[in-house]
Amino acid sequence: MQKRTIIKLIKNIIEQHGAFGSNEVENSMGETYSPCVNSMGNLVGIAEYFDYYTVEVNVYDTSSSSSDPMYDYKEIYANLPKDVLLEILDLCEQYDVIQYKTEKRISN
Repeated sequence: MQKRTIIKLIKNIIEQHGAFGSNEVENSMGETYSPCVNSMGNLVGIAEYFDYYTVEVNVYDTSSSSSDPMYDYKEIYANLPKDVLLEILDLCEQYDVIQYKTEKRISN
């Protein structure tokens, strides 16, 4: 699958359900997951929030005892590697299922 196609699928889901954070999606073990965008030494950039145009990347210092990001920035989807886009698409698809189940439950 080409990056352009992956980005289109991501944007379609976000357009339908709105922006979301990776903390809103749990895997089968009940844990949240955020894709790693990049790392250098003790610094790790984690994609944690997704809107129609950009990904918010929070940068953490793994050598620090703080759980707060030391820096954040926004990145457009086209600048991300294909493997990261596939992970984001997986999160979007899980979010899509969660929203569908919520809408179905509310309508009953």
